[in-house]
Amino acid sequence: MAVELTVLAGDAGGSRTRLALAAPGIGVTALQSFANDSFASLEDVLTSYCAQPGFPPLQGACLAVAGPVRDGQFHLTNRNWQGDADSVSAALGLPPGARTGIINDLAALCHALPALIPGQQSCLRPGRSGGGQALVAGIGTGFNVSAARNGAVLEAELGRASLPQAVFCRLQGLLDHAAEGFASTEMLFSGAGLVQLHQALTGSAASSAEGISTAYLANPESPEARTVCEWAHLLGLMARELTAAYLPGQGMFFAGSVARGVLNSRARAHFLESYTAPGGQLGTVCADTPLRLITDDAAGVGGAARVALAAAGAAV
Repeated sequence: MAVELTVLAGDAGGSRTRLALAAPGIGVTALQSFANDSFASLEDVLTSYCAQPGFPPLQGACLAVAGPVRDGQFHLTNRNWQGDADSVSAALGLPPGARTGIINDLAALCHALPALIPGQQSCLRPGRSGGGQALVAGIGTGFNVSAARNGAVLEAELGRASLPQAVFCRLQGLLDHAAEGFASTEMLFSGAGLVQLHQALTGSAASSAEGISTAYLANPESPEARTVCEWAHLLGLMARELTAAYLPGQGMFFAGSVARGVLNSRARAHFLESYTAPGGQLGTVCADTPLRLITDDAAGVGGAARVALAAAGAAV
């Protein structure tokens, strides 16, 4: 890759790590995906990626990680991987003075929003854009959000927070005392949360969120169908709370494998019905808020690439 400036961009999730190269005027190339279970650390994944023949010298990097980031230090929420910008720089063999950014994975998606093309997203509901704020909600191995306003991006760890009252009350009506087993937002709005909800609702075990979604698509009268539709309704209530908290007039963007699996199905109607329910000023705000689905699972890599290139002095 004969270019003057090459940076590495990555997105380390709970299950997989995606790595790529990026350069001004070229964009993201050489994208590869690695199963995290095959490696002992994020640095080991980086070393494996950099060992490919003809790998170019790097002038910077940015990695998005599924977990909290504090002063360049990271710890993945759903995997015991931790490190810092220095350990990443060493694994990549970056030259002195090269900048390494470590950001939250949802923040990377917020950075990607300005560059998303139609093929990377779909419209759940058009709404009416207004203001300068947008929100990304990621639902996959875990749950989290990140907000953007006029180019500035805020990180969060909302998956650790308790469920909002409206969501918990609906859950309590469905499960009675078993609702207390969902002690945090992530324990409901994640792959494991969908599995746990299915068992609590139906008394039947399920191996994965993907299996539940597949069974629903195959038979809309199945027990899995009830689980998916109820979960979608609960997600609509959660989205209303997020709308009140963040006022995403430029749109709320959902991302992650579980969000895609449910919101790309007929259960989308249950989500939208719940989200757009009339009721006071919040109902009016929700009626105007655009809702979109990020369909490209590697969009976070693009966001990390924009951060790395900007830090290296390239226009993005």
